[in-house]
Amino acid sequence: MVLRNPSTSQLADSLGLNDNIDNSSLHDLIIVGAGPAGLAAAVYAASEGIDALVMESHAPGGRRDNRDACDGKDSSTTAVRPRA
Repeated sequence: MVLRNPSTSQLADSLGLNDNIDNSSLHDLIIVGAGPAGLAAAVYAASEGIDALVMESHAPGGRRDNRDACDGKDSSTTAVRPRA
């Protein structure tokens, strides 16, 4: 599949990051925010065998990962479930 200028949501869908949340399943940990700390927590949780669900409103990576430079300008930040 070739994506030309995809939106963040389209890219996440094609990578399998926008999985539907199964309301009947129980998670060990829910992490709100997929910025650097949230992603680090998800990786650590997965490495320990913890079933973690990461909730994010815009794009994984947070502010610093979505900018070309750390210039102090503000920017914005989808439900992402880390793959163990």
